[in-house]
Amino acid sequence: MFFRKKHNQLIGLDLGSHTIKYCELIEKKRIWILKGFGMKTIPRDIIQEGMVRDPEVLAKEIEFLLKRHNVTEKNVAISVSGFSVIVKRITMSQMTDAELRSRINYEAEQYIPFDINDVNLDFQILGDGEKPNTMNVVLVAAKKDMVIDYISMLNSVGLNAAIIDVDCFTLQNIYTHNYSSEETVALIDIGASKTNINIIQGKQSLQLKDLSIGGDTLTQDIRNRIDCSYEDAEEIKFLGQSDLMSQEDFQDVKTSALQYWISEFKRTIDSFVTANPDKMISKVLLSGGSSNISGFYQSMTEELKIPVEPLNPFQMFDMSSSNLDPEFIAKVAPQACVCMGLGIRRAGDK
Repeated sequence: MFFRKKHNQLIGLDLGSHTIKYCELIEKKRIWILKGFGMKTIPRDIIQEGMVRDPEVLAKEIEFLLKRHNVTEKNVAISVSGFSVIVKRITMSQMTDAELRSRINYEAEQYIPFDINDVNLDFQILGDGEKPNTMNVVLVAAKKDMVIDYISMLNSVGLNAAIIDVDCFTLQNIYTHNYSSEETVALIDIGASKTNINIIQGKQSLQLKDLSIGGDTLTQDIRNRIDCSYEDAEEIKFLGQSDLMSQEDFQDVKTSALQYWISEFKRTIDSFVTANPDKMISKVLLSGGSSNISGFYQSMTEELKIPVEPLNPFQMFDMSSSNLDPEFIAKVAPQACVCMGLGIRRAGDK
């Protein structure tokens, strides 16, 4: 979103706090082909809350992943998230794209809680507002030092950040690529420490919200209940059984965490429906690694009274040439959404 390069081809590179992922997509005669996809677990604390804490180690992990899969493309699309990124949907007086660009710093100062000189700014005009002579706009601000850290780290292994996007928009991109419905849906991506909620209708974002909750909450709850390593707690979280923890204790911890998450999701959805009674949400689509926790979909559906389904980023792609195991693809689909959303970008996109 902030940096672009004329060369069109690139790879999607999702730099998560637990795993890094890449995908390479080719478009031929309007058919999108998945050429390659891979992922690798990285050591903890390399990336925290979207900030690169150990660029040297992260660079080596990326280099290893791409070499293992024989990736030669040097242009990459990455996305940023965390507390150094602010996304605001606002309503303002009608003006042209050029007029807004000349006023963007002034307009942003009213909504961005950072020094305007310390951030990269971008925007997108969504369309007419509810009131006459107004328009809806999405403002995006990312701290310059964070962006520079990512660019420098990638450059250290010969990669070029052709596009830097924002997680919530990459999810919207992959949704609109795979789903043609005009119904109103809620995209919920559950990360390690932060959850993004994007309520959209067709291709238009209606409400954006970040919540400071994520999968690490449940991992830490498990560790608080029993004396175990972070890795053991992660394994228990997804397998639901271990010699280290009784099934009763695990169910108690898991139920408490999921109930809290779901109550926060419900609060956001109810607030949207109250403000937009003519736009009923028809379904919720989940992504992120923690959406794989057993029983999550059923519990959410029962509480929200709305169908809850996984967001499938692969369904409109030809995967015949990727040599990837279908079972592997199905298993990693919730984790691959941001990566695939980056992979369909092309340098020069708005």
